[in-house]
Amino acid sequence: GAVSNANSVKQEPKGESLTVSLFLAHHLSLSLSPSLSLVVQAFSELDLEQHQECAYDHLEVYDGRDPKAKVLGRLCGSKKPEALTSTFNRIFIKFFSDNSVQKRGFEAAYSSECGGKLKAEVKTKDLFSHSQFGDNNYPGGASCQWLVKAEEGYGVELIFQTFEIEEEADCGYDYMELFDGSDDSAPRLGRFCGSGPPEEIYSAGDAIVIRFHTDDTISKKGFHARYTSTKFQDSLHLKK
Repeated sequence: GAVSNANSVKQEPKGESLTVSLFLAHHLSLSLSPSLSLVVQAFSELDLEQHQECAYDHLEVYDGRDPKAKVLGRLCGSKKPEALTSTFNRIFIKFFSDNSVQKRGFEAAYSSECGGKLKAEVKTKDLFSHSQFGDNNYPGGASCQWLVKAEEGYGVELIFQTFEIEEEADCGYDYMELFDGSDDSAPRLGRFCGSGPPEEIYSAGDAIVIRFHTDDTISKKGFHARYTSTKFQDSLHLKK
């Protein structure tokens, strides 16, 4: 997709307001399936008033649903940044223009990226192998990794509702891997394909990493898992 200031790369609007502080502020919140993270890619246009600290006209990109989230970037002038990637499935973009210098504005492309960080809570949440799960098979050439993390003192429980990945004796083509920790250097719980892992999986600590890999040939339905945090962690990790 694409996002731009209100005038779509025409001259940016001057600050006009009936309030005491004369300014113009626009914001946009982008959200996707929880299975994805957002990437604000190349800026095809960035022409805002220049200031060393971007104190006047500027664009702010936040790593979340609102401006309380971590700032990914504060932009002004004409120097285009590298891609800005969200941790989760939301990005909040705020554009501010004062009532003095005017420039052309901005336009940027955004896209989705599979994987990201997910927070396990008492309330059950859903995770899908791909954004069009249920409508289309998973895409070829995918390499996705999710970190599912609970609060300290809690474990992660995964319950697979659906699992259908190309079957092969060593799961060498398409597969899902699970790691019992915060990254892929943690103990591996297994590599799965075909009909998949046991229905329920429990972490020993407060996190599980899910890695999903597909080649460019056969594709299947994919997987749908539900995840939640739990105080009761199974010593064997896997339950039938």
